[in-house]
Amino acid sequence: MMHHHLLPLILAVLVSAAAPSMANENDSRGERLYKNAIITAKQQVNPIKADYLPLDEKAALKASQSAIGKQLGDYTFLSRGGRIVRLSDYRGKPLVIDMIYTHCPYVCATKTRNLEALKLSRDALGADSFRVLTIGFDTENDTPEAMDAFAKRMDAKIANWEFVSADADTIKKLSEDLGFVFTPSPRGGFDHITQTTFIDGQGRIYQQIYGDEFDNKTLLEPLKNMIYNIKTAEPGFAGLTNRVRLFCTIYDAKTGKYKVDYSYFYGIGLGVLVSLFITWWIVLEFRRSPRRRYPRHI
Repeated sequence: MMHHHLLPLILAVLVSAAAPSMANENDSRGERLYKNAIITAKQQVNPIKADYLPLDEKAALKASQSAIGKQLGDYTFLSRGGRIVRLSDYRGKPLVIDMIYTHCPYVCATKTRNLEALKLSRDALGADSFRVLTIGFDTENDTPEAMDAFAKRMDAKIANWEFVSADADTIKKLSEDLGFVFTPSPRGGFDHITQTTFIDGQGRIYQQIYGDEFDNKTLLEPLKNMIYNIKTAEPGFAGLTNRVRLFCTIYDAKTGKYKVDYSYFYGIGLGVLVSLFITWWIVLEFRRSPRRRYPRHI
């Protein structure tokens, strides 16, 4: 069946073909009709929607795992207050990177809220021992203002937690470094791997954690390992102190946070003291007892 929006085009062609001997004025008029018919036909044809490539979960996971151990480049971001932030500003301490887009209906917000668990262990791990960076990867919409509004919705109150945005080229290169895979969704927004990335003090990817909901130990264990593994390289008494602290930092399932528990070493110390006391008491009693006389041998 012929589409009704093509009739003007066909009529224009028939008119121009039926009157080849008309004057130049009529020829010009026919040419205008022809061009107008082409424009009208194009406007009435429905645009073809772009094909969306579905997220290949296996390939995305492989890319994510392959990024472990990789050195991140030094990228520039804008904080929610409009301040320029460089990734190199975060070197020297472990960093948690949270990739989100602010219009995400559920997953991104849930994952980001779960990062609040980090504040439960500030006392054990150190108030300034690590940092958190939430990065908006939807460059068209994740402006500093949008990131600020997102941070307020999340009620993010952890110290050293910043929400930043960047240009498309920066997000592309950073995502490649992180092994973070995302693709536009036909439903709107993005399909993406849900990962939280842990970066060590030298700027290398230490570990990836997946999902939007996880127990606190899963989130905090990589931080504990990074914090103390980095510091225990110190020589002398400082290194020994950090090794003891690493051993004594344990997870409390009841409170959902880490705490420093020296009871193991207290027990060892008490055992040593008891052993010394018993030894001292035996020696003292031995000295107090009368000496036994033995017959001399001739």
